[in-house]
Amino acid sequence: MASRLREPDRPCILPADPAWLHEVRYLEEKVLCVVAAAASVAAFRFDEDRYVLSVGVLEGAASVIGRLAAEMEEPADDEREGEGIRVLFLPGWELDYLWQVLAAFRRAQAGEPEAADLRDLLDGVGEGQGRTVEQITEDVQRVAAMLMLDISAVHTLAAAALHTLGLPSGHTGPPPDPAAVREALEQVRAAWAAAGVR
Repeated sequence: MASRLREPDRPCILPADPAWLHEVRYLEEKVLCVVAAAASVAAFRFDEDRYVLSVGVLEGAASVIGRLAAEMEEPADDEREGEGIRVLFLPGWELDYLWQVLAAFRRAQAGEPEAADLRDLLDGVGEGQGRTVEQITEDVQRVAAMLMLDISAVHTLAAAALHTLGLPSGHTGPPPDPAAVREALEQVRAAWAAAGVR
């Protein structure tokens, strides 16, 4: 199924079981929206760089996680029986929000002076969630790794799913053969495991 998100342009292969997402769901409202609110106050005081990221980037990243959760809660027309995967197409420009957040959180984790206020804010937010800055950053990294996995196996599985649905796959060649699909699935599962998702 094609995502309802606007301008879908990036295939994402995700586990059909959304349990992995439940573990990082708190990032939307308990971290990103809180930092966005603080950044908004700072911008109002003409201190736009205080928390490194703009309000728009923070709210955009929060929105990606929230809408992804909503998509994952609905039955998947394209879930491949026996393989336990779901194919979504998400806008690349929205996924870039997550990348920017991850880069900024890594700077805060590393103790860069320009990210000191962000580090202090994340410390306070994390304390309320029982998470350290390192753990919050790791959770953002897990989401980014899952959504931004860009290996040929992802494209093979996306093409196979689209062909099964009778939709154009974006290439003129024949659909992937079953052996190629099985191999691609194993590669994607290995990448999930590397990201801490089983």
